[in-house]
Amino acid sequence: MSNQIRVALGAAALLLTASAQAADPYPNRPIRMLVPFAAGGAIDLMARPTARKMHDLLGQPVVVENRPGAGGSIAAEATARSAPDGYTIFFGSTSPLAINPAYFDKVGYDTLRDFTPISLVVQQPLIIVAHPSLPVRNLKELVAMAKRQPGRLSYGSAGPGTSNHLTGELLADAAGIDIVHVPYKGGAPALTALLGGEIELQISQPNTMMPFIKNGRVRAIATTGAKRVPQLPDVGTLIEAGYKELNLIGWYCIVGPANLPAPVVEKLNSAIRQAIASPDLRDMLIAAGSEPGTSTPAELYALMKSDMARWARAAKIAKAREKRGG
Repeated sequence: MSNQIRVALGAAALLLTASAQAADPYPNRPIRMLVPFAAGGAIDLMARPTARKMHDLLGQPVVVENRPGAGGSIAAEATARSAPDGYTIFFGSTSPLAINPAYFDKVGYDTLRDFTPISLVVQQPLIIVAHPSLPVRNLKELVAMAKRQPGRLSYGSAGPGTSNHLTGELLADAAGIDIVHVPYKGGAPALTALLGGEIELQISQPNTMMPFIKNGRVRAIATTGAKRVPQLPDVGTLIEAGYKELNLIGWYCIVGPANLPAPVVEKLNSAIRQAIASPDLRDMLIAAGSEPGTSTPAELYALMKSDMARWARAAKIAKAREKRGG
């Protein structure tokens, strides 16, 4: 066989291989799901069971990779810079997608330009909890103590620029109190500090706190939604305490890098919808104080855009408080 024939046959084989690969349906290999906070935190506790359900539906592993730091911006930027092929997705939230661009002087992405919205997953309020040694049982008592002892109380968050952090700053501004923000690289490290008595308060998500509230290791003080969390009927809201502007609901979603092909978006959106509709996952999320709910990509884009404007005001308040030392 001549060299020319061998070359021709080799080229034909390569073309056939390329054509076969191009024809393979998505997905044909594992998908990486970036999570912006540490393992064991609120987002991680939602992302992992969602990833397992998506694995079952898509027929390929959905591998959770925790990339904590910078209020979630590190994982968000890594997603924005990844190839738009559907094999890197981001389990994002209010913090990196709506707050960080307003809070930080510079982030390495533009929320509305650098991501492809896929679907909403869950919404839930935040919750303020206290170490049980703190002699307060509700928000009124907490505010009174903070006014008596300015700068004495500290609260932990999942990091600077997160919804947890800015909620604390909004409350401090509205109530006229001085409480100290202590940032951590996720909700789980902050919880460890709270349980150990390093801080007196934490602002987090109900799904992280529910087991510790039930066993008495932390005390629920208030939640941030328009209505009480059904699993905590005795815990009042910030609105009930008189802070009517503090109706703060966090959302969690899945996005990919910009320019994801429409068929890939449709496949992922369908898998997310089916995963969240499955009774076991849905019941687990509800039991943890979350409100599962999916969306179209267009609906998610509109939510991100509207919340970016809303949280921009909170970011200004937080930065102004930091400049004047609380």
